[in-house]
Amino acid sequence: MIHDEQMMCDLCCTPLNPKVDAFGQRYVHPAWVGKEWDHDAVPVPRDPGRLRGLCDFCSSDHPETAFLTRKAIVEITRGVTHLYTEPWNACERCAVHIRNRSVHLLMDRVVAVLPGTVNRPERRARRASLKPIYMKFFQAEPEEVGL
Repeated sequence: MIHDEQMMCDLCCTPLNPKVDAFGQRYVHPAWVGKEWDHDAVPVPRDPGRLRGLCDFCSSDHPETAFLTRKAIVEITRGVTHLYTEPWNACERCAVHIRNRSVHLLMDRVVAVLPGTVNRPERRARRASLKPIYMKFFQAEPEEVGL
């Protein structure tokens, strides 16, 4: 059974992702390119007063709005199921591409600003890894709900 409680890390105040695998459900830090977490996630219920705001697309520290999808998004990666049901935060530059339903321009922006994507093969690999989840995001009919 998947619990849909929104959690954050008690140590770094970063929103956590639910992860379901053979051992059940747990909460983990987001898998950001170029970011190595120096601690294991310590899940606690989200506290808006402490929560660190981040763009869920490019990892910018300044989200300006949020998008809620009409449908849940399920991603299965190497036998691990990720369920995305909460609003997706977006900085203003990413939000423009989401409002215009421009998945390829959104991927171009994200690949350009994420660390670790400096050469052409890395950029292609990053785009290939982002495309399935971004396509699911747009197919899930996102609506802007603000922060």
